[in-house]
Amino acid sequence: MFFAFVCGWCGAPCDVWGEPVASWWTDKYEVPETFDCWSCGGICTSPPPPWTPADD
Repeated sequence: MFFAFVCGWCGAPCDVWGEPVASWWTDKYEVPETFDCWSCGGICTSPPPPWTPADD
């Protein structure tokens, strides 16, 4: 599932892939600790959950 994060450098919305993690009672995902902004190329730190799913 993709999650919408905001770049800390330029403020552009970035879609980051969250890998599903096995869980019996809830949907859980892992996202990378850092991600590259598609707009400015800056390296950003992923925020703590809860995360907003990106629009399809």
